[in-house]
Order: sequence, then structure tokens, then C-alpha cells
Amino acid sequence: MSMKVVSIWGAISIALVASLFVFNHGAIYPADVFNRIIQSLLFTLSLFIVIKDHNLRNKVIFINFSIFFFICGIIQMLQIFMGFVLFPSEQYAYVLFWQYFLITYIFFLSIAIVYLVIDLLFREFKIYQKYIVTLSIVLTFFILYFNPFFSDPFYLYNVEEIKQWKTIEEKIESEDEIPTPAELASRITLQTWKDGKPIGDLFPEANLRQMEYLSPYLEGDNWMVLLTKPLYMGHIYMNVLLIGFILLFFGYQYKKDPPQGAYIDKMMFLFLIFCSMEVLHFWGSLKSVGWNSYIEISNIGQYITVFLELLLALFFSLRLAFITSAQGEFYESELAINPQQISRWRDWVDDLVLSHFFTSKPFLGRFFQSTSANKLEQNLTTNPSHKASYGKRH
Repeated sequence: MSMKVVSIWGAISIALVASLFVFNHGAIYPADVFNRIIQSLLFTLSLFIVIKDHNLRNKVIFINFSIFFFICGIIQMLQIFMGFVLFPSEQYAYVLFWQYFLITYIFFLSIAIVYLVIDLLFREFKIYQKYIVTLSIVLTFFILYFNPFFSDPFYLYNVEEIKQWKTIEEKIESEDEIPTPAELASRITLQTWKDGKPIGDLFPEANLRQMEYLSPYLEGDNWMVLLTKPLYMGHIYMNVLLIGFILLFFGYQYKKDPPQGAYIDKMMFLFLIFCSMEVLHFWGSLKSVGWNSYIEISNIGQYITVFLELLLALFFSLRLAFITSAQGEFYESELAINPQQISRWRDWVDDLVLSHFFTSKPFLGRFFQSTSANKLEQNLTTNPSHKASYGKRH
């Protein structure tokens, strides 16, 4: 099985890298290539987990993850070929693909994470009911933040700030130096915009403030940072939503401690860091007015993402190895049939945490076992007569 995983992943990775040498494409950075390769590994591992897992409940969870990583690792590679090999005559092919890819990306990430949380909270629900709840939640926020992109594919070019920037750019494009904000405000009166149409002039004070805000974007390619703002803000809000759901996942685990598939809680912890880094990454990109600093922050964020994805790949591979082992098959089958009668599976990560942050005495067999239960076990061990009477009553 390991050879099959490596073979499929290797074939996908070689195809991705070879395409960069064979076909004409746009700019791509090493961090992007590493990211796609690790995401293709996660897709391959997710696919094998779906195939090998006999628990339908967990199988569906990893179907969601496999779709997400397929989009990230394979579909996203098409982006650098847009406007070159793919749709070479379309001026906006690259921008439109990038725009809708990011929207698709966050949609399927939201489905994967929210469904997992709903699956934990409502174990008794049928699979289609869990999907109904998941889609209701995700689509509510998704429509709230991304509906303009579906009603207008060129929404990014029609937002007020870009329209105002374009007004200034057209007025000063023939000048050698960019005037100061005060000079711009004295010469140009910006308008407010709605639905791509001007509806009125700004007051002098507001006009000056907007000139001060837009002036840095007049240099070089800095305007492209301004262009990404509406889309990135939607991503930030959606990632904050996902962080909230992941915290709900751990809060419920702490309160109820329901049995869960092996390593899923570790994966969710990594997704918590992943979503938090996504927020910082997008927020930092928006705050970097210069296009060059934007690229630098983006590359740094990609390497951090690669590191987190490597850790995810580790736990995905550990889960794949676990569910194909004899003890893993038994544990997962019992989890599906009679989850309340078994204790949580304790892996090497749990042992590491317990050995470094807790005293070993309260933790004998189960992941969490009360001190009173330990005293009872010790009492039964040292007093055989008590053990016999306890056995008769229970």
C-alpha cells in the first residue's frame, strides 16, 4: 500500500513539475511548487483512506478532505497556464480563474471542517442530514461574503476603491512624478460609486482622506494589492468562522469526550493553526501596500503552509496505517457499532503530552480516567475478597 501511495503521488508530482518545463506559463515561485506537491500527497493519502476505511461515517469525512486537496494540489496548477496555454486570447483569464479558484478553495475547506464538527455534535444524524446542516451553515456565510462575485464576474474591477484609483491614474498617467495627496485633492474630486456607477462627489475632507489612502497604490504595480482586498476580506471572515467551529469541536470534546476516529483530533488541531495562519497571511498581504512586499509575505506564508501540510501528511499517513492494521480495524469497527462502550484511542502524541505535562498516576489505561476509578482498581487488586464481591454486584 505504501508503494501504491508513493507511486501515485510521484506520478502526479512528476506531471506537475514536467508541465512547467513543457508548457509556457506565468510566474511561479518555488514555494508554490512545494505547496502543490505536498497537497497532491495529501490528496493521495485522503483517497486511500476513503478506499481502506470500513467506517462509512469516517469515510465521508475524508471524501470531503480528498476533494479539497484535489482542488488545491491539482486544479490550482492550471492557474499559471491561464492566458498562455489555456485561453491565450482572453485578457482576464488569469484573474478570473484565480478569483473563482480562491472562492472554490474556501468553500470546500469550509465543507470539510464544518461537516466534521457537525458529525461530532450530531452523531445520531444520517449522513444526508449532516450535509443539509453543513451546507445551510456554509452557504449562509458564503453567499454573504461572495455573492457579488457571482452576480458580476468583474466585481473586483467595479468596487468603489478601484474606480476611484482609476480616476486618479487617468488624470496623472502623463506626469513624471506622483503629486502629493493634497495636490491631488485640489485637482481631482473623487466620486462615490454603487453597482459600478457614480452616484455623487465626495466632500472635501473625505476627498482628501481618500487621496491619502489611495496615493501609495499609484506606484508601480501596487494597485494589484488594492484589487485583491474584497476577495481576501471574504477569505478572512470565512477562516474566522472555521476557527470558531474548530474551537467548538475541541470544546465539545473537552466537555463530552466522545470517541473519535484515530488522529482526527490531531488533524483538527493542525487545521486550527492552518486557518489562523490563513487569516494572518491574508491580513498581512492586505496591509503590505507595496506589490513587492506583498509577494514576499505571500512566499513566506506559502512556506509556513508547506510545513503545516507536512504535519498533516504525517497524521494522514498514520491514520491510513492505523485503519489498515488489525487493532485499527477492530477499534474503528467498534467505534461504528458501539461507540459509547469503548474508550478513546491513545496514540504516541497523547503519550508524549501526558508524559511531559501530566503526572502519570491518574492515567493508567484510558485517555482520561478519574482518580477515584484508579483507587477502586488498586483496591480490587490488593483485596481479592473485595474483587469477588464487586464482580457479583456488577
